Amino acid sequence: MNLFFSNFDETDNEIIVNENESGHIIKSFRRNIGDLVNFTNGNGLLAYCKIVEKGKRIKVKIEKLSKRKPDKVSIHIAISPLKNPSRFEWFVEKATEIGVKEITPIITKHSEKKKVNHERLERISISSLKQSNQLFKPKINNIEKFSNFLNNNGNQMIMANLKTKNILEKKSISSNQVCLIIGPEGGFSDDEIQEAKNKNITEISLGNNRLRSETAAIFGLSILRSIIN
Repeated sequence: MNLFFSNFDETDNEIIVNENESGHIIKSFRRNIGDLVNFTNGNGLLAYCKIVEKGKRIKVKIEKLSKRKPDKVSIHIAISPLKNPSRFEWFVEKATEIGVKEITPIITKHSEKKKVNHERLERISISSLKQSNQLFKPKINNIEKFSNFLNNNGNQMIMANLKTKNILEKKSISSNQVCLIIGPEGGFSDDEIQEAKNKNITEISLGNNRLRSETAAIFGLSILRSIIN
């Protein structure tokens, strides 16, 4: 199934597609008036549509609409930005494929980069959503400092720490909203680890190997997926 993206809701009868996606549909996929195309809004809706008008912004009529229920356990991941932006973009792409609900870049003591290109990450997430036929796009939050994130996040938090031997198990999950926290390649500072302990955040090991941050994130997400399904 070829899947396209647009902002629409359950009450809409038609969709006016943005110029970029319109060009993609007409030029790359050679669709024409009367052809059927599928759209998602990234919030679980799948619209089966027919092209009714061509132009810089095509118009499609919604013929049928279906809605997918979200996963019983939603996964939020907080991760330190990476020095190499392309590696962080790769992570966002794969996290979208896996089906995370939220991504929050966090600044820690050992973070080598203090900002991300939010608009580019949104585009990458949408592209990955379409490529993998996902109906839920992760919310990509603004960057936050580590301490602020711990104070403001209401999910059950699980932090990867090289200094612990705790293994992530199904019995470790006590909430239907779980946040996995991944630090920079230099690891969390002693103060950050203590701050997490003071908040009773569960610490887990991702093995004995020292992993790149993006590798640790995908590995941790895969473990989470396997134990909650």
